[in-house]
Amino acid sequence: MKTVINQQQIIWDTFGNLETFNPEWLEQQDHWEDFIAAFFKSNGLAYDSDMSRVESCIRSEDKAAFASMFERLLPRLRQRTDLSDVDTVILAHWTPDLHLGTSVVNYVIHTLELGEQSFGLAISDRGLSAPFMALDCIHRYIQERDSSALLLIADQKHLLYRSSLMDELAPENSACIVKISRSGSGWTYAGYRKHTHVTERDIDQSVQEMITHFGLAPETRIIASPTLLARLSCESELSSRPLPEHDDLPRASHKKHIAIDDKLLCAAPFAALEQYGQPDQDYLLIRHDDGILTGVGFTHQEEDLCA
Repeated sequence: MKTVINQQQIIWDTFGNLETFNPEWLEQQDHWEDFIAAFFKSNGLAYDSDMSRVESCIRSEDKAAFASMFERLLPRLRQRTDLSDVDTVILAHWTPDLHLGTSVVNYVIHTLELGEQSFGLAISDRGLSAPFMALDCIHRYIQERDSSALLLIADQKHLLYRSSLMDELAPENSACIVKISRSGSGWTYAGYRKHTHVTERDIDQSVQEMITHFGLAPETRIIASPTLLARLSCESELSSRPLPEHDDLPRASHKKHIAIDDKLLCAAPFAALEQYGQPDQDYLLIRHDDGILTGVGFTHQEEDLCA
């Protein structure tokens, strides 16, 4: 059985402040300082108070928890598609949620009033490629079920400790929902691949191997970071950074490849697919981090099949 995603059933956005500052939160500062110190120790890392961003995070005026972002996206998705057949919800993220310990998948399952047999899971510790693995998990899981699934993707900008990488990325609070079905119009999921020990010299070959393995067309469009696209030897034209009014932007149909907005972190490839994708094209979404190249492929459908 095939797995299908439809461009109209991908919803994403960036968010400003969704949580008003409460002075009482400062009374919990010592608790969170102890938590971060224990977190570093459990990972065998040194930590001192100069690395703390706890008070800055508490006082920040642009906080957005995962559940708060999905609270705003779910009604928009409901306006576009029926969600009554959904019974699987998987969350993929890289940064920790603003509210540590909150079950975001349970929140979505409860909000949608899904059945008692619904399945929920969160995937992290996979870097920015977490949504790729989550998508493959969904694909495998729903093959034996006559139902659909939601892929939730979220990241937020505030950490409780200093991070030079986060300073460099300067990310947005962002979230995305992708409805995944077993039939209907859209792109057909072609699979997930992970190549290890991939150097810059190996990227072209590894990308070509993925395209061949997935059975994608030679003119397949690649969706990746600007840095990764620049490393490909093929001639690439990059899309511009999305503006806040992304729903009104014209589609970048003339682009050979599509550059993601790195500030969207995990949601970036799917946001680019929603914004610039063309139904008659095949796509390869890739990430390259620490010598590991991961990718997911999508083939276009020649006609609107419902089986």
